[in-house]
Amino acid sequence: MGREKIKKRGLAVTSTKNLIGSFPSDVKDSLIRAVESVPEGCFFDGSGNPLKKEVQGLDKGMAGALTGYGWNFESNFCPFPDCGFTVDLALKDHKVLIEIEKGKSPRLELDVLKIASACLKNPKHWRFGVLVVPSSYIKLPLAGRQFTYHYLQNLAPLIEPLLDACSVKGFLVIGYDDPRSHHGEAAG
Repeated sequence: MGREKIKKRGLAVTSTKNLIGSFPSDVKDSLIRAVESVPEGCFFDGSGNPLKKEVQGLDKGMAGALTGYGWNFESNFCPFPDCGFTVDLALKDHKVLIEIEKGKSPRLELDVLKIASACLKNPKHWRFGVLVVPSSYIKLPLAGRQFTYHYLQNLAPLIEPLLDACSVKGFLVIGYDDPRSHHGEAAG
């Protein structure tokens, strides 16, 4: 496949799942479109080789799409003034916190804890969480080499009571096809 096609084609969303509650359908649809608007090229270097480091372009691409929708958001938002943890995107008007995974060693449990804690500590401002995760390419060595999206499906029964106790109204997982999976062996 040529470099130009890779650069222009958008990511494919492979599946979505509500881990708990419900999620506003208009926000869900817009977030899916934002993921799909990110060009596959951000996963590759200028020579067309798959990036081995964190893919910054995914966050930037989603932020660009949300800007195009006229949405207000904050990148690298710190929902806790008393610690240094941040979330990738905060949609204050929609009360949504978003974590975007694209590296080889995602910390999914930490992502869930950050969002759940923010909803618990400040339920007037935060009600929903989103994880955007690869459903291909990245295999988790400490989780039986499962792909990230599939691992979250298995983790769901464990985290559902936590999310419920923290008053999370909806928690959406968006799985995307990491285009590097089509260029050789899966990472892990």
